[in-house]
Amino acid sequence: MWQRRGGRGSATVELAAAIPLLVAVTLAMVGVIVVARDHVLAQGAAREGAREAALSGDRTRAAAAARAAVPPGRGVRVSVTPLPPGLVRVEVVLVARVLPGASAAVTVRAAAVAAVEPGPPPAPAGR
Repeated sequence: MWQRRGGRGSATVELAAAIPLLVAVTLAMVGVIVVARDHVLAQGAAREGAREAALSGDRTRAAAAARAAVPPGRGVRVSVTPLPPGLVRVEVVLVARVLPGASAAVTVRAAAVAAVEPGPPPAPAGR
């Protein structure tokens, strides 16, 4: 009786060759999710800072509001820039670590612009 010997173990070899590819794709997907999460976080912080700058007109309070919207321990840079026709621009820059423990990092930037509200600024909270 004729036996086919060439096919024995081929599934195991193919699986062993595919596992590193599956791990690489999974790690790439995790990296994309981390960068997307940090971009949404930066957008929210920029909006929060622009809202505070529009209401209070105080750059320091606006930067503090943007920093407060980012989880503690995250490195964040905030810049508040007044624009000519009564607008204010807040830019937030975060460094996203693509994978925990990895040296690869992506800089995420987000900006928001708001119109400065007329009238006196609101009283600080807690008074």
